[in-house]
Amino acid sequence: MASENFDRCLTLTLGFEGGYVDNPHDPGGATNLGITRAILAKVRGRPVAKAEVMALTRAEASGIYRRLFWNSIAADTLPLGVDAALFDLSVNSGPGRAIRALQTALKLPVSGRLENSALIAAAAMPAGQVVRAICAGRLSFLQRLKNFSFFGRGWSRRVQAVERAALAMTSASLAAPPSRHSNAGSSPAPKGHTMDVTLPNATLANNNLDASKPFWASQTIWSALAVIGSALTGSIVAWKTGDITTFGTALTAVFGGISAIIGRFRATTKIA
Repeated sequence: MASENFDRCLTLTLGFEGGYVDNPHDPGGATNLGITRAILAKVRGRPVAKAEVMALTRAEASGIYRRLFWNSIAADTLPLGVDAALFDLSVNSGPGRAIRALQTALKLPVSGRLENSALIAAAAMPAGQVVRAICAGRLSFLQRLKNFSFFGRGWSRRVQAVERAALAMTSASLAAPPSRHSNAGSSPAPKGHTMDVTLPNATLANNNLDASKPFWASQTIWSALAVIGSALTGSIVAWKTGDITTFGTALTAVFGGISAIIGRFRATTKIA
């Protein structure tokens, strides 16, 4: 279920964002864990110094990511893999552009407002097809930016890595047995976006787990194994080509997948 996929998606994204940087070529300025000085000031409701950006913890960053970049695209209601591709785009280019990218990928009118029509279409289309369309559109957009000549190589690698990881998640979700969840209730509208009152059954997000399952039936574990396999392949290629940056990113994804598996075994709730 996508609502359980936030931590994996965040681990994937943080593998690209890294720690504290203050690159003069980056319009975001001082940034830590992908959170810019401007975003941190907005969240805290006051101006912040660079030292405060540098001291940002992962726990606070995680809350910011969920509130501003995950909830704003209703990622809990998106299919596995689609949530990962769209979340990383939301972080990189903003929720508004991510929503427009989703609408474009689904061949819907581009309004920039997240509505039921997009959620219904995303649930109806093959997730892999949606992921590829989102990533292709994202790369096309980046190539048109004036600073692509400076950042383009890294941006392209990021999009390609996100696409591979997201496709692995979609494959794992198809292989895993379907979970039995209640269809009652509705998903709240993301702040600042327009949604109908009731979502269709196919896109309802329900965080309640119903029946205990053996570990081999856990969607979380299968998705994590797929991510680990993809990341290991990428790390081997990166090592042979001497690409240390990509090698480090791939290892981060491997450790993230391992952590997700360990977390599910240690969880006090039932495996889903």
